[in-house]
Amino acid sequence: MPSSVHLSQSQRQTLVLALQTQLEALKRQNTQHLDGLSHTEHAQQALLQDADDLVQRAAVHEVEATIADIESLEFAAVSQALARIHSADYGLCMDCQMPIPFERLSVEPQALRCVACETRHEGEI
Repeated sequence: MPSSVHLSQSQRQTLVLALQTQLEALKRQNTQHLDGLSHTEHAQQALLQDADDLVQRAAVHEVEATIADIESLEFAAVSQALARIHSADYGLCMDCQMPIPFERLSVEPQALRCVACETRHEGEI
């Protein structure tokens, strides 16, 4: 299996553990937000509630949907990082192809860009 030269096997293993821990935390967080229900069951439960507080429930539902979207994106990013951690391009910035420092990956192991490129990318959004 190819691997990035700039990351030692020990560093890579540290990042694998961090990603696995982050994935489990996201799973627990999602379960808590849905009260143990699937997304469909949670939506059905919301529809069955009284219509008296429809406006307030709509606002709450919108916030819950936004949180679910954010969690879904985080889950996907962490899962994708785990899938590519042993590939040659893991830890290389997708924009400039320079190695992302281990210190940055330690904080955000699913990072796709170095700090300079991420800053530039966020400024373009």
